[in-house]
Amino acid sequence: MEIINFDSALLIVFTYIISFLIFLLNKIDKKIFHLLFFWHLFFCLVYYLYSLNYEADSHSYYNSSLEKFADFGTGAVFVVNFTRFFSYFLDLSYFNCFFIFNFIGTIGILFFYLALREVNFSKKVIDNKLFIVIMFLPTMHFWSSAIGKDVFSFLAITIFVWSSLNLKNRKNYIILSIVLMFLVRPHISTIMSTSVVISLIFYSNIDLKNKILYLAFLGTITLFIANYAFVYVGMPDLINYSPFKINIQILFDFVNNREIKHLSVTGGIDISSMGPLMKIFTYLYRPLPFEIKNFFQLVVSVENILLIYFTIIGFIGLFKNNNNNNNLNVNQSKLLLFVYIFLSMIILSFTSANFGINSRQKWMIFPAILILVYQFSIKNYYTEILKNKFKI
Repeated sequence: MEIINFDSALLIVFTYIISFLIFLLNKIDKKIFHLLFFWHLFFCLVYYLYSLNYEADSHSYYNSSLEKFADFGTGAVFVVNFTRFFSYFLDLSYFNCFFIFNFIGTIGILFFYLALREVNFSKKVIDNKLFIVIMFLPTMHFWSSAIGKDVFSFLAITIFVWSSLNLKNRKNYIILSIVLMFLVRPHISTIMSTSVVISLIFYSNIDLKNKILYLAFLGTITLFIANYAFVYVGMPDLINYSPFKINIQILFDFVNNREIKHLSVTGGIDISSMGPLMKIFTYLYRPLPFEIKNFFQLVVSVENILLIYFTIIGFIGLFKNNNNNNNLNVNQSKLLLFVYIFLSMIILSFTSANFGINSRQKWMIFPAILILVYQFSIKNYYTEILKNKFKI
């Protein structure tokens, strides 16, 4: 086990300064910055120690990066090539490479914070308990702080969610988020681009001719990404284009295989006999406290109770808020996020049967869910009413 040495201290100081400047440029309270930065750094160290005692993908990524560059590729290949720049060329150790990925995760936390702040109607963010609890959820920081694909996918989805709140002025950012997700999880980038296309169909100020051209271009890109994604996940023959045909049997076989692929003694659960809603609930909110088998699952289960609570108050707030919102940006954002959440939940919940994988990959969905939950939360709803009534 390595200890913090001069290189480690230098990396921590360097990433602290860069992070501080970025947060400062976005007018984020210094107290909030320091809490978030060191909380995230803490979980980076926790993950490193965890990886020394348990099986973790970070080992294989780092060890593979010490070999030659792999051909261009997505997923694990991209992570290995990215890590190689620091491990091989800069001679950073396994421990020190964690700080590079931790920094990327910290930027993801920044974008998530910016998105939450944008939909927050309270004047003082620091006094909003719901806001604070969401920003310090443990597994969000844990999975976005280590060597692996999750750091990039978390950054991609937080940029995507933040960009969706003002799509008209953040088009470049949403394209960046889709490209970034494509590099590590092409199938999720397909869902992201599909969500953007659908939102543009229903909410767009551009004229019909340009809308058709724009959608044709985006549709072509989405089709290309989808085709690559099918190959990436192991369904290269799902769609035939000449003549056009969708092989449903390949899809069924793929889902059936994935339902049992990741079963294990401690984290596995049989989802093959579950209904669609139970599969979604299992993916997002399990394990529950009475299902735990180790300490890690205990932490996840407590957090899942909080996530269930957040979702419930979001639904209650949704039904209480009967006002029609004519703001184009708001409605487009809500539609985009709803489509993304729906498609992601269907695809991921039907193909994952392991609590460990679920707790990690669900952070490709929950930033979007929590933004909507926060918008519809009861407290935020009544704060908005008071703000409009008293002009606070």
